[in-house]
Amino acid sequence: MYFELDEPAIIPPYNHTHGNNGKLSTAVLVVIITLSSVFGIVSISILIFYLVRRSNRATEDDLRREEENQAYLELNSDEQELFFQSREFLEMNPYYIGDLTLSQNLSIQEKGINAFEFVKDQMLTNNDLLIVNKTELNFFKNFECSCQTNLPIPMKNEVYYYEAKIYSLPETSTSEDGQANDTLISIGLGVKPYPWFRLPGRHLHSVSYDSDGYRRHNQPFHFTTEPPFPKLAKGDVIGVGYRTRSGTIFFTRNGKKVSESKIGGHIKNFKLARNGQIFPIIGANNICSIHVNLGQRGFVFIEANVKNWKYAPLEGTGPAPPAYNKFNADILLERSEIDEEEDDRANDFPPDFWATVSKNKREGSGGKGNIEGALYDADEDDDDDDGHFTYDAYSEVNSDDEQITLNSLPPPYVHGEE
Repeated sequence: MYFELDEPAIIPPYNHTHGNNGKLSTAVLVVIITLSSVFGIVSISILIFYLVRRSNRATEDDLRREEENQAYLELNSDEQELFFQSREFLEMNPYYIGDLTLSQNLSIQEKGINAFEFVKDQMLTNNDLLIVNKTELNFFKNFECSCQTNLPIPMKNEVYYYEAKIYSLPETSTSEDGQANDTLISIGLGVKPYPWFRLPGRHLHSVSYDSDGYRRHNQPFHFTTEPPFPKLAKGDVIGVGYRTRSGTIFFTRNGKKVSESKIGGHIKNFKLARNGQIFPIIGANNICSIHVNLGQRGFVFIEANVKNWKYAPLEGTGPAPPAYNKFNADILLERSEIDEEEDDRANDFPPDFWATVSKNKREGSGGKGNIEGALYDADEDDDDDDGHFTYDAYSEVNSDDEQITLNSLPPPYVHGEE
């Protein structure tokens, strides 16, 4: 007898590991593709970064060579020397970075606006630059020099503003070689340290409004165009404002904003890498006097007064001193021994000297070997005309003690003398 069996529609999975191997290979393939993609993206990013950095470095080198060529062509020998010295100075002395230190914040909190003051370089003497009352700058010599504040812009408010009044500016004079000696004043902002032997605005990370009517931003060369700003004279008040968010710098003159549309508008995005600090800076190349107002007085620019753009409050913002008790509750010197029966503070003080002398004199105290007796039994000439007791340390008193003088002592023996 034969039985015909139909084949099953579904073959049973006798090999149970076949499906697991397929899933594992698929997962490995996905991981390999993912890692390859990530590696490719990272490699491409590194390559792009390297190319961009190389191009920027090449651009900086090109600009540096172009600037050097321009310096050789347009500047005289003295100006060339100052130019290269300043560039080397900035390369050797990186600018300050970071926020205000704890001591600087405490100084502003304690002193307010009085914490700010202009400080000159150690190479400058009082015969070159004299700073009076922290903010009054007096230049005396016929060479370029500048000074900056001791503290940077705090960067806590939206806008910071200061004004500089030209208190003294001599007229144009002619030197022996026939050249005009114009006093050039530069007022602006810059990094610190900045070359003290240069005016602001001539080198990297500095901006200035010059008294000849030009605005300088990292520009040490001569201008060939007309000045876009009004020229400054004695009595003018120049303001410099800085907006911390956008890095915009604006200037004012005698309480009105200066139009900068002719030269492309305000300088914007004046921010330094790594949170670099920005300082007010003022320089001159001849005799003049400039008084700076960082907020210790009212500004000529009314908007700065209304919006309170000063560098710090007029007074410190520290906490009030602790409350003290009444003065009669304080103990200056506590007694060590107190008589419970006679608690009189009159006994805490020594007796009156003249009363004691008079009392002892009336009682006739004296006696041999007693110094007080010797004092009080002395001649009545010891009393002066007013009846006060006097004492002469060199007078002879009644004493049985032998008086020793230089004549009564034998001379010392010296070896070798006969």
